[in-house]
Amino acid sequence: MERETGDGYLHRVAAFIRANDRGLAEAGYPRRRRPQRRHSAAGYTLNPVGWLSGSGSPSSPPRPVVFTIDTHRLFYILMRLEAIGLDVGSLDVTVDNPSKPMHYTHIDPSLAPDKSDALSLTSLRSSLSTVSGLSLGVGWWSKAEPHSVDSELKYIYSSFTKLPALSIRAPGPKVIQELADDPPCHNAVPLDAFKNLQNLECIDIDPRTLLGWDRLADGLCSLTIKRSGVEDVTDVFIGAVLDDPGTQRWRRQIPRRQRSFPSTPLPVSVPEEGSAVAEQSLLPSPGSALTPYKWSLLRYLSLADNALTFLPTEPLPYLVSLIHLDLSSNLFVSVPHGLSVLHNLVSLNLADNMIDSVLGIYTKLGQVLHINLAGNRLESICGLERLMGLERVDLRFNQIDESAEIGRLTTLPNIAEVWIEGNPLTEIEDDYRIACFNLFHQEGKLPSRKASSVPGGSGRDKQRKRKVKRIVDLDGQPVPSEARSATIPRIPSPLSYRPPISDIEPPDMTQDQMREGQVYRARIEALRSDMGEGWLKVFSQSHVSSPAAS
Repeated sequence: MERETGDGYLHRVAAFIRANDRGLAEAGYPRRRRPQRRHSAAGYTLNPVGWLSGSGSPSSPPRPVVFTIDTHRLFYILMRLEAIGLDVGSLDVTVDNPSKPMHYTHIDPSLAPDKSDALSLTSLRSSLSTVSGLSLGVGWWSKAEPHSVDSELKYIYSSFTKLPALSIRAPGPKVIQELADDPPCHNAVPLDAFKNLQNLECIDIDPRTLLGWDRLADGLCSLTIKRSGVEDVTDVFIGAVLDDPGTQRWRRQIPRRQRSFPSTPLPVSVPEEGSAVAEQSLLPSPGSALTPYKWSLLRYLSLADNALTFLPTEPLPYLVSLIHLDLSSNLFVSVPHGLSVLHNLVSLNLADNMIDSVLGIYTKLGQVLHINLAGNRLESICGLERLMGLERVDLRFNQIDESAEIGRLTTLPNIAEVWIEGNPLTEIEDDYRIACFNLFHQEGKLPSRKASSVPGGSGRDKQRKRKVKRIVDLDGQPVPSEARSATIPRIPSPLSYRPPISDIEPPDMTQDQMREGQVYRARIEALRSDMGEGWLKVFSQSHVSSPAAS
């Protein structure tokens, strides 16, 4: 493991915040911007956390920067802040049965640390409280140090109270030297210092090992929980909120459930819209004591890559403000029930699941505009044609084997984008793009244009690449007009327009004309055999007349 001194890490964190102050301020949930006022350069220099005042050039907004930290480093910073008397919440709450390990595990046993002379976590916190009260004075004749550790800690705490976005990840091989021998493997991490959080990401950690969900439920606009190991998200949206505030509990017990893999099976029959059976069967009940304004500001929720087999209906009544919902890379076999209560939902991502049917999806979703169903097992998209507000749908890498199935979407009034790459129909049908465009063109969904103008290959190009069949009858027998028009699809020249051959009847040929043509052809063959490769030059210089001229 790579070790780093605690003081060195604190200086590095403070330097990072100073270097990216404006980018950190821009990482909040995007909202309507107001005209920024110009500020003097002096005001930016004197204010150590001036990145919250909106100073700088208003014409070039900085790139958003999300403050990312693992649980061990965050716990160490909170320990140091507590040592100088700042309120960061309780650091003594232990967690039982977390779904994810709370410490970094060594694969090689020989690299395990020696704990013979290691201080316990409680002793380390006591020693930090004693050392934090000591300071060394600096004389007027010596160079002043840039910042003391205590001033850096106060600056970090002030920045934490104003950070709009935070990403918390699992601990890695780089550790703080003071925590390397006795890491906080069972201590929950309080987030009381982050008083202005709008965006929160929990990657590879159990979100139930964090404290402060009662306050986070009031202010979060965006929440991402990825690879958390949580089987039932009710434990986060309801259980963690109820178990969190001021209960002074010294131990958080996380319920351990049996992995029975409950699923959301398809209904035997799809109830019609407006029926009492549909409304009662899909209406979730709150079933908890949360206040109505909990999670009322949440606009974006990502539960991707959590191996979820079902989405409980209990927390959904509190998530009615959701606009974007990401349920990709899970184990759903059908569209989750209860989504009908999300009246403001605009975008739904169900990619990379095991969904094999969307029958009755219109009873679960309202006026959703964008839906991603890529990477599932769909053979039919029956049901999507009744989502009247649908504008964009991603159907890539499913099991759709005919373009006529895509034609179900032609009746949607606002459909604009359909993605079908990776389906069997792209291998079975040569002109699947043209076929799909023609289906939409018949419903008036496309501007008037020829199908051959479709980018990415057209039927005209493929016809030119095909081997042209020879239709000259070497035996001198006439070729019927029906066979000629059926075997030779003549391609219009790009420079001049010719009517198709089916519109022009070939003239009837008499026996004399056929005999003259055979004589003329025999003369050409004789000239070629006598003159060799130079026969064409001799032919052009001679006065051989054509059958029509003779």
